[in-house]
Amino acid sequence: MSFEHTPAAPSGQQKVLEAWRKRLHGRSFITCGEIDIPAINRELAYVSVLSCEGGRFRFRLAGTGLHAVFGVEARGKTADEIEACRGGHMWGELAARAILRAIPVSGAERLMDGGIHFWLRLPMSSDGTEVDMVLCHDRYLPPEALSDPERAAQRVDMALRLDCGDFAAA
Repeated sequence: MSFEHTPAAPSGQQKVLEAWRKRLHGRSFITCGEIDIPAINRELAYVSVLSCEGGRFRFRLAGTGLHAVFGVEARGKTADEIEACRGGHMWGELAARAILRAIPVSGAERLMDGGIHFWLRLPMSSDGTEVDMVLCHDRYLPPEALSDPERAAQRVDMALRLDCGDFAAA
């Protein structure tokens, strides 16, 4: 179910959008080689790259934050092969819109568990001439993200960090 009014996305999503915009150079897309990794380094766990192959979207890259949500390594799989992506219009229809219109597409969706999925789709090109890929940013946040998306995003980030957990001696 989509929101009628989209809540403010976490600031990390804005950082990814701004980094993409800075690399446009008068075009409506960037190339794979133009992804500004240092500018989005704190968001890489939530970044993926989809390629359009025969009308289906295949994950070419998927961050560790998505692995945690999907429960599987997404790289190499189509969106249809991943349970959490099936039926999600942002993984098919709206990714296709980003490619066909060469425009950014974003939104938020309430999940069945009450959480919020903030998503961003940005057109990209593998060859510098044809838009055939999508740079994605996806944050799956708990229900409290409605009132404070930044705090919810920080809590999810901390849960992903290996250096913050309790380790037992071997």
